Order: sequence, then structure tokens, then C-alpha cells
Amino acid sequence: MGKIAVILAALALAGCPGNQPTAPSPKQVWCDQNGPRRPSAATVAAMSRAELDDLNAFNEKGALWCGWKP
Repeated sequence: MGKIAVILAALALAGCPGNQPTAPSPKQVWCDQNGPRRPSAATVAAMSRAELDDLNAFNEKGALWCGWKP
């Protein structure tokens, strides 16, 4: 009977959430996989308004989430 109690206690402790590794946040994953986009002046001159808006939104997101500097 004592061995069963020890085994049950060990199984109960093994399932504690404190022992589980934590997954990185989605923001951290995004920051790890992306970097600031810095196109050349010639590339910027050739970009459409929609492309410029997308570029600026991407860099603003990185500044907010990842601390990128302009």
C-alpha cells in the first residue's frame, strides 16, 4: 500500500504546470524571425503608396514589439 501511495504522489507531482517548459510569446517569435526593413533610396522611389504603407507598418510594429530604433 505504501508503494502505491508513493507512485501516485510522484505521478501527481510530475504533472504540475510549474515543471512544464513555457512556450515563447508570439511577439517574441515574430521579433526573432524578423528585422527592420531598410530599403535603398532608389527602391523607396520605385515603391507604390501601398508598398510604402506596408513597409512603414512593418517597421512600426517592430519598433513597438521589439524595440527597433528608426
